[in-house]
Amino acid sequence: MMVSIGFWESLFAAKTAIFIGITNSMLAAVCAIVIGSICGVAMGFIMTYARKYVVFPFRLFVDIVRGIPGLVVVFTIYYFLDVFLRSYGIKLPGLLAGIIALSVTNTAQMAELTRGALQSIPRGQIEAGKAIGLRFGQILYYILLPQALIQMLPPWVNTATETVKGTTLLMLIGISELLLVTQQLIATNNHALKYYCFIGLVYFVLNTIIELAGKAAEKRLRF
Repeated sequence: MMVSIGFWESLFAAKTAIFIGITNSMLAAVCAIVIGSICGVAMGFIMTYARKYVVFPFRLFVDIVRGIPGLVVVFTIYYFLDVFLRSYGIKLPGLLAGIIALSVTNTAQMAELTRGALQSIPRGQIEAGKAIGLRFGQILYYILLPQALIQMLPPWVNTATETVKGTTLLMLIGISELLLVTQQLIATNNHALKYYCFIGLVYFVLNTIIELAGKAAEKRLRF
């Protein structure tokens, strides 16, 4: 039943639910970005420098995940893990499943970004590093990684912002993220447009913060 109260009154009355929604959205996004970045960078190095038989399963993983919609990944991870864990008497928390699903997508994107950045660096720099007596680990750390990070940062920021927006998919597996909370509030009042504008502003602010942090990091890496 619709309740005729002002938008700001309804927003204030629902402040706890909105806070929970924002918290769940940001928790899922931050965890997915961190996990995806770490695993993706490691996978990118393997795909670039490991032997072909080692690279193949990682290449297959990246191609499959990047080739299917994010929603399919969310549903697949959620239902597969739920069925698997229930066989051991364990109930899968929906938020955990959402974090894993977003991390899988983020990992595939970061692996491809890392591979592309590393392959764009002339191989002559590796030979030059070997010529002055550097081990391959030292070449990676001192020569390749700094250059790759500069090239990866702009697309990484884009991937991070897409991850934040991708948290809206988690409403479909029952997670009380920001969009689901908003839709539940809209069902009780007549301020649909204002609520959608409000959450649009929230996502805009969050992604602007990520973009500004990325630009600051890029500027610092270049000097």
